Amino acid sequence: MQIREAISRSQKVFNEDAYGYREDGVWVIDGATPLDDGPLVDGASPAAWLSHTASQLLRDIPWSGCSLRDVLTTVIEEVTRLGRAHGLAGAAISLARQTGDGLEIASLGDCLTLVAVERGKVTEVVDPQFDGAEESVLAQVRDRMSQGVRSEEAYREARTELRRRRRERNSPGGLWVLGPDPGAAQHAALQLIPASPGTHVVLMSDGFGRALWPFSLVEDSAELMDRVTSGAATALLDELRESEGQDPDCAQTPRFGAHDDATMVWAQV
Repeated sequence: MQIREAISRSQKVFNEDAYGYREDGVWVIDGATPLDDGPLVDGASPAAWLSHTASQLLRDIPWSGCSLRDVLTTVIEEVTRLGRAHGLAGAAISLARQTGDGLEIASLGDCLTLVAVERGKVTEVVDPQFDGAEESVLAQVRDRMSQGVRSEEAYREARTELRRRRRERNSPGGLWVLGPDPGAAQHAALQLIPASPGTHVVLMSDGFGRALWPFSLVEDSAELMDRVTSGAATALLDELRESEGQDPDCAQTPRFGAHDDATMVWAQV
């Protein structure tokens, strides 16, 4: 696989630990931003530590002869061993690997992978656990604000629900993510997509995906893919940051956090 472009910004700071690649594969990792201030891990936030550690493991461990589910299991086992004492919340991850005549894709969490099977036809790979999960909580925020509740109070109520959901992560009653539980790998969404030479694949965090939802800077995933593969990904991210900046209190376009870490990697078979 050939890497064509990679973008990763935390606000305006480049973050190379949020993605990685090797000869046969590529990945994006999006650590969960803490809802409250907490202790640093080796001088970094828990999200940054997890992204850095998982990315380094993915570069170092063998992939040959393993499914991506096996690769994820090994990474999570090592993250668990190294970070057990830190109480890490978790992260979203998408991986893509060229295999035979296709692409093997794994998704755990709310990252998004797009594959341009042919021009104008894009296949989306997402973790179905997270389909509509954030939208449902934000719908409650919208409802409360429509009732005259101030946005600060509406979000305060929603964060109570988010804390409850995070406590239930990696359990039968919650959602599974990359974190300190190797069993989470068994819940990853896997897909094998036929891919001829030249096929484009784009992996992104939900922060970059905001260009599609909720800001609607592109009409659909096909247009999003076109913007990336035409070399306009940086310009699209600039548009997104401008839109976020025009709504700093998240009242016009409900979302959690005025800005979100945005990572995108474009590769080609």
